[in-house]
Amino acid sequence: MDDLAGLIDLELIEGLYETTLNTSFGNPKISKIEYSPASTSQSFITIFGEDFRDVKYKVNSLITVGGSTILQSSYIFYNESMIIFKFINTLTKSFDIDVSVKGVKSIQPFKLQFKPKVTQINTLPELGGIVTIKGFFLNSKSDNGTNTNLLVKIGTKTCTSPTSTSSDNYITLICNLESGVGSDLPVVVSIDGISSVDSPNFSYYRSPTLGSIYIGGSGNLTEHPFMNISGSDLTSGSDNITVYLDSKSLKVISKFNEYLIVELPINSQSGNITVFKGLASSSRAFSIKPIIRKLSGFIETQGGELSIHGAFFHDNDKPLIIINDNIDCKLKSINLAGDIVSCDLSNGTGKDLIIDMRLNNSIISNPNDIKFSYQPPIINSIVHNFDNSISIVGSSHGLPSTINIINYPLPCYDPKVINFTTTICKLVSSLPNDTLEFEIQLNVNGLIVNGTFLRYLIPPENIIKNGISRSSLIIAIVVPTVSLAIGLLIFALLFRFQRMKNIKSSIKNSISKTKKKIEFAFK
Repeated sequence: MDDLAGLIDLELIEGLYETTLNTSFGNPKISKIEYSPASTSQSFITIFGEDFRDVKYKVNSLITVGGSTILQSSYIFYNESMIIFKFINTLTKSFDIDVSVKGVKSIQPFKLQFKPKVTQINTLPELGGIVTIKGFFLNSKSDNGTNTNLLVKIGTKTCTSPTSTSSDNYITLICNLESGVGSDLPVVVSIDGISSVDSPNFSYYRSPTLGSIYIGGSGNLTEHPFMNISGSDLTSGSDNITVYLDSKSLKVISKFNEYLIVELPINSQSGNITVFKGLASSSRAFSIKPIIRKLSGFIETQGGELSIHGAFFHDNDKPLIIINDNIDCKLKSINLAGDIVSCDLSNGTGKDLIIDMRLNNSIISNPNDIKFSYQPPIINSIVHNFDNSISIVGSSHGLPSTINIINYPLPCYDPKVINFTTTICKLVSSLPNDTLEFEIQLNVNGLIVNGTFLRYLIPPENIIKNGISRSSLIIAIVVPTVSLAIGLLIFALLFRFQRMKNIKSSIKNSISKTKKKIEFAFK
């Protein structure tokens, strides 16, 4: 008979005697009930116990909560020792729960008490304010619409004027807490004498204190510069940290209790920096000055347009820009983004020149110590003239210049520059006859470039009996390999003729061939 349930009519017949007994199988026994408030629309009650009989008697079972019958459609799980069903409740109150199976009812109902449940509570600054408590069964009104006796205690203080924010679900409660100090203070919510248990603790937090504020930067123009804010109690007690420049919110990159790093738009202007920590805040005025981050522009010695990349420039600014204390860069424009200043740089020379940029007599910051350099000179051709002067043709030439023959140490004096493209100087002594090719170095105020040239060769009609004149000719181009070979051949022939006894006759015999070779070498 283990698999039976319900009422039993028992008859005992012995001979002429008959005895009738009305009894039942074991009454359902409830040992524990749990409520799972998954949400306001999907909550569950789980009944633990015994003698709920097999699942096939589920259709013969009856559950009442506070006198109301639970519909069979609300059942989620059923077996001999556990029943789970849907049940929605938003109030702090108690219910009697009964279970019966085929008319056999639990001997006595089980009382289920719904208590206020606190799951979350915000922190407040030491000056106090509105406390927001989240949880379940936080009702300021009863099911008949009357006000409940609602009391909220935080530590030793009473949080005044408690009220539920919604009468639909009673999951949020607000109240007003006075100023105070302390952390990990106990929180108790009582409704009609029923108190919450195992609530999270409450802590006051200190208002933030601002210390120094300075702007860091990045050489990468795709990134915004950063503002570094130091201080104390910047984050403790609250993760809700916001930073404003006047009314504009700034993006917080990193936050620590003693410093914050925020992203600063490149067109920002001076104003008040305010740090909010939850409801607490602290402000101070901060002056934002332009900074230099990068230079761009192909500037030769004759000058040109220089672009200064940075941040915090504005179209109404009139910065004064001087390079190396004596080279003026006349302001041309400032872009709308406030990160590029363009100026027309006058002619000059040199490398690693100091940038002096001022706004309203204040020096504009150059945190990466960026310096300016003109483009180095370019050599296209070199001519050694018959008067022992050197003509160097190219671009970006300028003064002061020094010119030296490298492989035969010899300076070239009194350089003159024509239209920034040609430099002419004088050699004080002749170049040696036994060398054809020379290397020269042009140094324009630290900007250095090297080149090679061939020395000037005297025309054959000026050759005398006692030897070759010291005058020489240098071809003013970079000599191709074939031309250089012919030139060397000519030089060897002339040197050989010098040592011969009958130079004049030899020259007459070879002069026609020599002229052709010289013409070819020039070409």
